[in-house]
Amino acid sequence: MNVNRQRGFTLIEFIVATAVLAIMGGVAYAGWFNVNRIADRTEAAVQRYEHLQRAFYWFGEDFEQIVKRDSVDELGGKRKSIEVSESGEYIIQITRGGWTNPAMLQMPPRSDLQNVAYYLDSDNRLLRRYWYHVDRFDSEAFSDRLLVDNVVGLTFRFLTASGEWETSWPPQSNTDEEFDELPIALEATIELEDLGSARQLYPLPN
Repeated sequence: MNVNRQRGFTLIEFIVATAVLAIMGGVAYAGWFNVNRIADRTEAAVQRYEHLQRAFYWFGEDFEQIVKRDSVDELGGKRKSIEVSESGEYIIQITRGGWTNPAMLQMPPRSDLQNVAYYLDSDNRLLRRYWYHVDRFDSEAFSDRLLVDNVVGLTFRFLTASGEWETSWPPQSNTDEEFDELPIALEATIELEDLGSARQLYPLPN
């Protein structure tokens, strides 16, 4: 008489199967982890380049519309259209045009000129600051925009009409208080901790 017997897994087979599943799971997890790590790094790199591009975009918006117009700061001091400082609060300050106010929402009414400064804060972040009025009779009336972080340095060079490059403006060699000339071009260099240096050249209005 034939007797059908159902044969189950032996303990050794169960252990082997469990080990195989564990190995396959580990391999799958490692692959998933690596894919996600690469995706995160790619996304972070793309975001960094977008932030850098944003900084250069605002440079272009501001520098290519610089105008010859002195301004007055909070302490009543006179500011040139372009001023660069290696030790001051702001690395560069400029006066630009092209700032429209179609709804006339700012009171008292303002012109289409704008006073702008770029600076690095204590966390090595590059920020753009603009004031609501060119002459800063209200020192609190300003707004900041974060452009990019982990900035090691921000430097500028200025091309004169004679073809010479200057690292400051007004040029250190010029002591004329009435000097109001503009360079014909401005070169901005941003040095980032992770990406190194990037620079852009901007023509200035004349």
